[in-house]
Amino acid sequence: MFVGWIRGKTLKDDLESFEAIQSIDSNLVFTSYQSNPSLAFAAYDGNRMHGLLTAYPFEDTIFINNFYYSKELEESDRVRLLSLLLQNINEARSIISLAKRGDEKLFEPLGFKPYARFEELLFSGGGVSFNFSSTTAKSISQENYQTTLKKFDKKAWHEDRYDYIHNCVAKSSTLMLSNALGYQHSYISTKGFVKISPWVMELDTPVEAEKFLRGVIYHRGLKKITAFAPQVKEIIELYESYSFQRVQQHTLLYLGSKPKIDLEMIYAL
Repeated sequence: MFVGWIRGKTLKDDLESFEAIQSIDSNLVFTSYQSNPSLAFAAYDGNRMHGLLTAYPFEDTIFINNFYYSKELEESDRVRLLSLLLQNINEARSIISLAKRGDEKLFEPLGFKPYARFEELLFSGGGVSFNFSSTTAKSISQENYQTTLKKFDKKAWHEDRYDYIHNCVAKSSTLMLSNALGYQHSYISTKGFVKISPWVMELDTPVEAEKFLRGVIYHRGLKKITAFAPQVKEIIELYESYSFQRVQQHTLLYLGSKPKIDLEMIYAL
């Protein structure tokens, strides 16, 4: 198994083949690679991709935003992907990653520590009875969402992530909802699935947060909706009140200085 830089010339074809055996957010992988090819690695068996990792650098942290592997990729090669990233980072910035249950063992020997627990939540579609009036719709469809996004995302994460959200995460299927107290971004990530990512609200605004959740279900409710939310009681209970089910626990990990993140503002990673 060869583990090294992502092969850019064949990336689109490689992702298409990889997606046949592993569910991935191929658009986010591709845009992340384009933005930072020096932070993008993959594992290949001949010409077939069996694992990949991409990361995005912010001012104070580096975010591992894609880490996928097939069942055929040995644990040692999964660790090699992570190790390659660390070897190619020469700056004193914290590194963060959301690891699914069981993957902590790949990160911890490299020095990563747990920051917070997250829940993967799933809305399976179908009828959820609630009122969504035109007045409510107008209250969360602020056209000039950039100002709100920049303000509250930076308040929650303590660094500027606007370029990442605008250039890497956003795509043609993006639905952006916003008002004076927060914003919510969702998009089609894989076949038949909508992902809420990211979603940030001002502190202590549960009524407004509920409007946003109603909005995404109203606009996207015929599809399955996923979100990764911190284990904050009020946030998880809001999702569950609208028939989202807990799928799997994840852990937000960090390496280096402990980042400052206001988890109570983050409704979806």
